[in-house]
Amino acid sequence: MAKPENDAEREAAIARVLRPLGTGPLPLEQAKQAAKLLNLHWATVYRLRRRFLSNPVTSAVKARERGPKRGKRQLGGRTEAIVDDVLNVWLPKQRQLAHPLSDLTLEIRRRCAESGARPPSRSTVARWWATHRETQALERVNADQPPGNFVVRNPLNVVQVDHTQADLLVVDDLLRRPLGRPWLSLAVDVATRCVVGFYLGMDRPGAATVALLLTRVVLPKAEWLEKLGVQAEWPMHGMPRVLHLDNAAEFKSRALLAGCAEYGIELMYRPVGRPHFGGHIERLNRTLMERVHGLPGSTGSSPKGRKARPPEKQAALTLREFEQWLALEIAQHYHHSAHRGLLGATPASTWTSRTAAAPAPTLPESPDAALRFLVRFLPIARRTIQSDGLTLFYVRYWHPIFSAWREDRRLVTIRYHPEDLSRIFVSSTGKEFIEVRYADLRRPPISLWEQRAAVKALRDEGQRTISEVMVFRTIEQQRRLIADAKSMARKAKRHSTPAREHSAHGIFEQGASPSAASASTQQPDPVDYSKPATAYDVEQW
Repeated sequence: MAKPENDAEREAAIARVLRPLGTGPLPLEQAKQAAKLLNLHWATVYRLRRRFLSNPVTSAVKARERGPKRGKRQLGGRTEAIVDDVLNVWLPKQRQLAHPLSDLTLEIRRRCAESGARPPSRSTVARWWATHRETQALERVNADQPPGNFVVRNPLNVVQVDHTQADLLVVDDLLRRPLGRPWLSLAVDVATRCVVGFYLGMDRPGAATVALLLTRVVLPKAEWLEKLGVQAEWPMHGMPRVLHLDNAAEFKSRALLAGCAEYGIELMYRPVGRPHFGGHIERLNRTLMERVHGLPGSTGSSPKGRKARPPEKQAALTLREFEQWLALEIAQHYHHSAHRGLLGATPASTWTSRTAAAPAPTLPESPDAALRFLVRFLPIARRTIQSDGLTLFYVRYWHPIFSAWREDRRLVTIRYHPEDLSRIFVSSTGKEFIEVRYADLRRPPISLWEQRAAVKALRDEGQRTISEVMVFRTIEQQRRLIADAKSMARKAKRHSTPAREHSAHGIFEQGASPSAASASTQQPDPVDYSKPATAYDVEQW
């Protein structure tokens, strides 16, 4: 082969020889033939081929520049450590320097003299400082990217998850007194802007919240909507490939990390202090809260003006009623409204069209696939098997296999469902779990929040020692109070309805005013005694 005249021709010639060699193992004979064509040593052919296979473009075989690289330091290790400390630690603390280069040089030389290191020249410091400023400028550019450049094509490729405290006060089921502002956890699909799941609760979000939210993302929502008492179409579900999260502690829990590793879900964390990296879900939070501001008990987005509209007096929705409202608002209104980020299309139509082209991944079809997925993300606790079984949250559990495990008081891993403590999942190896029920099967299913409320009520009564019997008795009393209150409210409403209907239909439909109606009830029509008396059927004694 003729000798190339310049570097570009040389690179093109090398690429022409390397491309037909394929990607498999290269025999030595072929390498020697290629080396003869290129006037190179056969070992150089292998080295160039490795670079070419990692990036199969002509520029990948570009000749390396000879000599020291720009910005590379050639002084001793102590001098380089001093320079790094001055540039990265000392310099940012200086508010204002009259002559930055001179001051840098003097500080570096002073430290070098103290440590006995070789001091650099002024020109060397100038080069290092210029390289340092360029690096900082590039970091600022990369960190300050404007929102809206996060483009995802296929559904569930990236799902953003975040929590927010709702701008609404909810009331309790019993006395309709304000409970506080609930926490809303949302999961939004970046490609279609669809809400693929949400979770509402009074407690601050934790590992249990994330687990329950993920199950709603992955599993079909028909059963959950039926349990909630909401009739709506919500087909968005499936296995996310990437979860885009902030740096909250609940997003780094053992349960979440282990569950995502098991199902191949990648975790992507936003840079600290950069909320615009989660712009899609931040905007959705604002959209939903703007709708919430029209509900009774709304606190508004700002504390200004709350005295003029006290939310404590206007609060009317319970937590369940607010959850029903959110489900309807998302499934019937948000999903079918034009979205600016989708160029005017709706999230629901975008989901339908894109899942037709690239179906969203789902759980494998097996009878226990949903349960296995749920267990992998549930919160984790560790206990030791005792002679009477296993105790968690003052509740005792038993399984026949405990008879073998209790001999060595084995330490086991427990996963529990916060919404249903009637069963837990126990493993001695951390891999395969068995389902374990109450030791006393007569106990009703309870939630972790009911258990905590019962324990708090017992503590408030001065109880120092709490037992399982006391917890279930307190929960039963609280449930009975709520049921009785609801029954009385229904009876009162039923008895008051006929009177209101009679008043409305009997008087106001005749065109009389309310004052006239009250006057007619106070002053009955006079009796005409000249007319014969009317005979009525009476019972004979």
